[in-house]
Amino acid sequence: MPARVLVVDDDPEIRMLLSRRLRRSGYSVDDAADGEEALALVEKATPDVVVTDMAMPRLDGLGLIAALRKIDPQLPVIVLTGHGSLDNAIQAMRDGTLFDYLRKPLDDMALIDVAVGRACEFRDLRRLAREADQVVAMRELAVTACDRILNPLNAITMGLATLARADCTPEARAKAVAIVEQAVDTITRVVRRMRTVSRYTPREVALDLREIDLERATTEQQDSL
Repeated sequence: MPARVLVVDDDPEIRMLLSRRLRRSGYSVDDAADGEEALALVEKATPDVVVTDMAMPRLDGLGLIAALRKIDPQLPVIVLTGHGSLDNAIQAMRDGTLFDYLRKPLDDMALIDVAVGRACEFRDLRRLAREADQVVAMRELAVTACDRILNPLNAITMGLATLARADCTPEARAKAVAIVEQAVDTITRVVRRMRTVSRYTPREVALDLREIDLERATTEQQDSL
């Protein structure tokens, strides 16, 4: 599937020239006349790379970059800048909000191919790194959840053993039943959490994957026995 590039420029000739060049290079291209129109397109489908002018009506390049950072902080943005907005582009790169910039006019159209190609490689590498981290996090969660389930299972076993004793007093029976019920509730919560995790796709970021912690609850159960 070809990478998707969004070209944003209020000059229709430049927009058409860039779009045609990138399509010939094998990219899927959408175009917009200003930042507001670009954001409307991004809301429908996030592109892999954005190529934008700086000076535009309604919403300029800097405003567009700021809005895109809220939608997808890792989205590579390439700015086409004239002499008047060069300082803004350089500062944006220093701030880490801009992937690259090109000076207008483009004397060599191959420059846009190189810049977009590098941006796509950057995007792919970041995606692969994120997916790898998600896989590792999910594996760690699975191991952790299994370990946490074993503790309440042990509590259930010990509680059932207490209930099976012929000399089990009413007080001991009531305590054992409460421990078993609490252990079952603990296991149920872990299983439900695992079902939630199973619905994540590799590109989704689940910041709390490692946050299941039933150590305190299961320790209290075992101490009660």
